[in-house]
Amino acid sequence: MKSLIKRISGAVAAPRQTLRHYVTRRDPRVFFQRHEALAVAAGLADIYLVLSFDCDTEEDIAVAWDVHTRLMDMGVLPVYAVPGELLVRGIDTYGRIAETGAEFMNHGGRSHTFFNTVTGRDESCFFYDQQTREAVHEDIVTGDAILRRELNIAPQGFRTPHFGTFGHRKHLAFLYNEVKSLGYRYSSSTMPHVGDRRGPVHRPVPGLVEFPVTGRASAPMIILDSWSAFRAPDRTLTPEDYVCEGTALAEAMAGRRAGLLNLYADPCHIAHEPAFFKAVVAWCRIAKPTSYQRLLDTLR
Repeated sequence: MKSLIKRISGAVAAPRQTLRHYVTRRDPRVFFQRHEALAVAAGLADIYLVLSFDCDTEEDIAVAWDVHTRLMDMGVLPVYAVPGELLVRGIDTYGRIAETGAEFMNHGGRSHTFFNTVTGRDESCFFYDQQTREAVHEDIVTGDAILRRELNIAPQGFRTPHFGTFGHRKHLAFLYNEVKSLGYRYSSSTMPHVGDRRGPVHRPVPGLVEFPVTGRASAPMIILDSWSAFRAPDRTLTPEDYVCEGTALAEAMAGRRAGLLNLYADPCHIAHEPAFFKAVVAWCRIAKPTSYQRLLDTLR
């Protein structure tokens, strides 16, 4: 009953989004045709892959280097979103990764997970939509300062912690004002439905580009994330499903004039999962691996 009420409430609050969800799930080609047209209009001239990692736990530190080098051998240089507190704790690992040329984006200052001794697993905390605007501002600024101090870089982009919970128009308006004030060039903080509405690469405000994450092949409005397939206790995908979705996503994009596969995972979820790397192989067959900053340079 609660699930039904939640679905009805969501449909009432966002009728267009709900309609597109059902239309594109019934016929995903509708989504990918629009994606192609919007990608061309945005200035993309090919199909690109950006693979990013949200490193939200200490468990990620332990496996990040091995995952990183394996992907480099495959021709993929991931982008990293690491909360400042965890970047400091894992500076030996993340500093080593940065030396390979990997891009790091601001992911806030505070750690936004904690280990729950009752459930025996990491759980989420510090949601931006539950904080004051002052607290969110402070977290963004702190994340920026830590990246500059620890990695000696000037970050160019931002990803909101638990970004799916901070996607209302008023949230995004505040976020874009904050990151623009820091001189950032981009954000990747929105869900697939934003990409369906505005494009895989779009300018929500002058001088800033947003890269919404990519959804599933079978349900383009639902994110293809590692948590759902490899770690969630009530997961909705199996590893085999992930390979199927990843391969189908590549097939849906193959042969198109332009597009962007903007996919993310947590290193600790996929470090020992062959299914993930099989999906990466499929993506690399049809898309050019790149980073957000390099992709922005192609748009110029």
